[in-house]
Amino acid sequence: MDRAIPKIKRPAYRKPEAVKELERLANEAAMFKHPICPHLAPRKFRDDIANGLTQCIVQYIVLCGGFATRINNQGTWSKKLNRFIPGTSRRGLADVMATYNGMSLHIEVKIGKDRQSEAQKEVEADVIKSGGNYFLARNFTEYKKWFDNIR
Repeated sequence: MDRAIPKIKRPAYRKPEAVKELERLANEAAMFKHPICPHLAPRKFRDDIANGLTQCIVQYIVLCGGFATRINNQGTWSKKLNRFIPGTSRRGLADVMATYNGMSLHIEVKIGKDRQSEAQKEVEADVIKSGGNYFLARNFTEYKKWFDNIR
């Protein structure tokens, strides 16, 4: 007889104030960009998953007047060759690379029990040694404090 494996219930997500402020800023920017459209869909963000936190970070930098982009340095699976083809960029690059007021920013996103690899630690050391700023983001509230402090 097969027994169902019980699902582990996670606590309900409670949106932090920093994420609510980001939503307010994004909604104001959208209203400014589209002034004749009074009923825009609200911009929604969350920082409890890696993709959501990455999106929060990129949007906040852009809304503050900087440049930011998500870096995808993952390889791809080739059906034709039936094997994984590694990417051509350096291993361990941060998830977000940005420039703000002439400063180089590298932000690595880690959620839950996720930890930095050795390659990521080497990149962090190289970025800091060359005068860049590196941050290990686990949630948007801590990231926002760090970013607002270096502004």
